[in-house]
Amino acid sequence: MLLFAVTIFLGAFLLFQVQPIIGKHILPWFGGVPAVWTTCMLFFQIVLLGGYAYAHGAVRRLAPRRQRALHLLLLAFSVLLLLTLALRWGSPILPGSGWKPAGGATAVPRILALLSVSVGLPYFLLATTSPLLQAWVARAYPAASVYRLYALSNTASLLALVSYPFLIEPALTLRAQAALWTALYLLFIAGAALCTHRSPGPQSQITNHKSQILLLPSPSHSQLFWFSLSACGSLLLLSTTNQMCQEVASIPFLWLLPLCLYLLSFILCFEFDRFYNRAVFGFLFAVGVGWAALVLFRGIDVPIRVQIAAYSLALFAGCVVCHGELARTRPEPARLTAFYLTIAAGGAAGGILVGVVAPLLFHGFWEIHIALFLSSLLALAALIRDETSWLRRGRPWPAALALLAGAALAWRVRDPAFVDRTAGRLRAAAGSGSGRLELVVAALALGWGLWRLRVILTSRGRPWFAGASLAGAIVFIGFVLVSDVIAFRQGDVSISRNFYGVLTVEELDTDDPQRARLELRHGHIAHGFQFLAVAKRALPTTYYGEESGVGRAILHHPRRAAGPLRIGVVGLGVGTLAAYGRRGDSMRFYDINPGVERLSGPRAEVFTYLRNSPARVEVVLGDARLSLEREFARGAREDFDVLAIDAFSSDAIPVHLLTREALDVYLARLARPDGILAIHISNRNLDLAPVVKGLAQAGRLASTVIDVEKKDDTNWGSTWVLLARDRSVLDRSGLLTPSSLPKPTRNVRLWTDDYSNLFQVLK
Repeated sequence: MLLFAVTIFLGAFLLFQVQPIIGKHILPWFGGVPAVWTTCMLFFQIVLLGGYAYAHGAVRRLAPRRQRALHLLLLAFSVLLLLTLALRWGSPILPGSGWKPAGGATAVPRILALLSVSVGLPYFLLATTSPLLQAWVARAYPAASVYRLYALSNTASLLALVSYPFLIEPALTLRAQAALWTALYLLFIAGAALCTHRSPGPQSQITNHKSQILLLPSPSHSQLFWFSLSACGSLLLLSTTNQMCQEVASIPFLWLLPLCLYLLSFILCFEFDRFYNRAVFGFLFAVGVGWAALVLFRGIDVPIRVQIAAYSLALFAGCVVCHGELARTRPEPARLTAFYLTIAAGGAAGGILVGVVAPLLFHGFWEIHIALFLSSLLALAALIRDETSWLRRGRPWPAALALLAGAALAWRVRDPAFVDRTAGRLRAAAGSGSGRLELVVAALALGWGLWRLRVILTSRGRPWFAGASLAGAIVFIGFVLVSDVIAFRQGDVSISRNFYGVLTVEELDTDDPQRARLELRHGHIAHGFQFLAVAKRALPTTYYGEESGVGRAILHHPRRAAGPLRIGVVGLGVGTLAAYGRRGDSMRFYDINPGVERLSGPRAEVFTYLRNSPARVEVVLGDARLSLEREFARGAREDFDVLAIDAFSSDAIPVHLLTREALDVYLARLARPDGILAIHISNRNLDLAPVVKGLAQAGRLASTVIDVEKKDDTNWGSTWVLLARDRSVLDRSGLLTPSSLPKPTRNVRLWTDDYSNLFQVLK
């Protein structure tokens, strides 16, 4: 029994440890966007489903002797495959540079293909371990509680996720991580082979007289219920991860925090039968979902810590509800593999909805809205389905009235002005002294009401009131989520979504010809605008005005008076920097998102900076760093007088563009002796100045920070760092003015491709 437990524990640990290793390795190849991790999760969930299907089929259809032979053959083949890849790539699981995508390559199929080749078979075998070995344990040890092994495997998975960002990632390079993982995998192979040798023979039968789990009357209905619960949990996990990563950065910590909460809910619900209390976690889930819905409605005005807290509470409470209901209805061990297979199928379905269906079906990031609302409905369905629940003992008409009232309220939301009027009244009330007092009193009353609701939920005296309150809460959540969608679509000229995010073009101030403009947003963050008036259409605006760091670097560059400039820009946006182009100048824009090129490129009809620029302009599609490296390999050296780095998606940062290795690429393309590197570090959540300061020190570069506060409707506040090999270049350019001297900042460890730490730079 101990050997089986240790092997299950090690297999689960490796199963989740390999995910951030391979994800971090390929993340820079595809622009560092959150969808890279979502696609990885889709792959892992599909392979997990395959592993559970293999375990279910092997236990049900193969004799024990054939089960052992087949499993030993696959284990041996995986070792041979790892040795072959190690000889070919120099690492057994990290793909070689030949897998890096070319510009414009379709991301999702390529990610799925390289993951299949690199870790597909080992991950498949690790995925089979928990259900297959649990089935063998149930046959060999009839009195054992095999579901405790399921909790053990989830504990190992959680340990793998927690240890990675705090222990593994800071201490080891990626190649060292891959080597350590491979060594542990070989140890796992040995344990799995021994378990195969000790698996029971055909005379053993799966029985467990200690099982106190009641069988459901209809297995088909049960499987549908299990599938729905698992799919909702997966949908919550992936949509929450997407929402977090698009506003900060796609980094292992923000990948793993939601996944840790997800696994923790599994562990607690399956290890401790009394942990899941419907009244307690139903209440927490209602609070969490309502809070998350309000955070979504307010958008970027909410501090990032509050966003993470709200989404984490909703995710954890929702997963406890889903997995608690799974634990309450789990079958006897004879149906163990079918139970796990159904759970895996639901998880894969959630991954497909977020990773494949949602980008094709939706124009915006509406998955989290759908996940929150569907989870609320599923929680209500669980109460309706259970004949012993407090909801089934109540009268239905109060809940029906609450639903009708909620429907009437939702009907009112069809008018976008209703949302604006409501928000305006709240702001007006909060702005006055008496209004603030009233809001405080209302908050206290609401708190008292929620406390009373908790008492009512745990009381059998008036279940109808609890049911009506629950239904009303669900309708309220739907109201807030729908109003968020309506507010997002209000005033849109164009909205599109692809692998790299959501792009929205909005027409603003149309009633004022001098202020009328088109604005581009990536997620919630504006990435520039262009005036519609002909006289103002060529003005550099937003973060790129003449007083901004990049504007001054171009206008005051020592070579500008002597002849044409060669300018490189990482990040196209609306193409504002093309406004500085003169006849004879050459400007090359790098952008990974073909949707941006469609809106702002040389032939675009929406934003016309590039199309109307007298300079020679071109757009290179693909990850900017990879494109710069490929051009360097083809002979492009020291060919930019100014190189601007401005490739943020929403408010998230592509970490791989701010590492020492990235700086080496930039310097290789920067002209000597007077080339200027301009890095845009404006960010609501992160203080990136110390990161760039560390790069400047590592590269022995002169630097200055130019911080411009917002002045008018044309130019916005921005912070740029200018770097040059020689300080005299910045002196001659007139950039080292008293107002632009570097500010004292905290010191942080130099970022590299193997190390980055966002905690140190949180504002």
